[in-house]
Amino acid sequence: MSKLGTYVQLVKKPVVKVKKAKPTTIHAISGIHKRANSQYRSDEWVKYNKKNFGKRIKQLDHILKDSNFLVDGGYREFIVSMYKALISGRKVTPKMESSITKIVASYSKTLSPEYQKKKLDYTENTIAKLNMIKRRLDECNYTTGYKNYQLDFLDSIEKQVFSRGSLSIKQRKSLNKMYTQFTKKIEKNDKIKKRIEKSA
Repeated sequence: MSKLGTYVQLVKKPVVKVKKAKPTTIHAISGIHKRANSQYRSDEWVKYNKKNFGKRIKQLDHILKDSNFLVDGGYREFIVSMYKALISGRKVTPKMESSITKIVASYSKTLSPEYQKKKLDYTENTIAKLNMIKRRLDECNYTTGYKNYQLDFLDSIEKQVFSRGSLSIKQRKSLNKMYTQFTKKIEKNDKIKKRIEKSA
């Protein structure tokens, strides 16, 4: 046997570390229960709203489908938000319930014969004024581009009058301004025409 001896290298076995599962805390369990209960409560509120506000849900659905009543974007979005609140199971506050009642009452008023007659009279008078403004615009001898621009605006106003039977204060002021502008333009053109005739 050699005097140098025999060196044997010992190889360490790899140590496998086993991660211990984190214990489920009370907060984690509470979170799971909370999410489950939240979904349960949501479903229950949907059923509750359907039972207690079923009539209102149908009424708002009908109103949203009536294109003659809802042409204003802002007001339509408000009604949509109330409708979604009812069908999605959102808790209806007294303030929301009051707003929904006012929406239905406002719509019901538009269905009365008195309102329909008033709307018809307003529509006829306003369309007559719009036609007069269009005739004055035609007499002004503006450029084709400017004339078409003004006609587009007047046509949009006409469509709104037929659908809603009303105009905003801002729109009425714009029409009055256009009428005054076109009238002055015609008068100015007449003066220029007479001056030319005299000098001829």
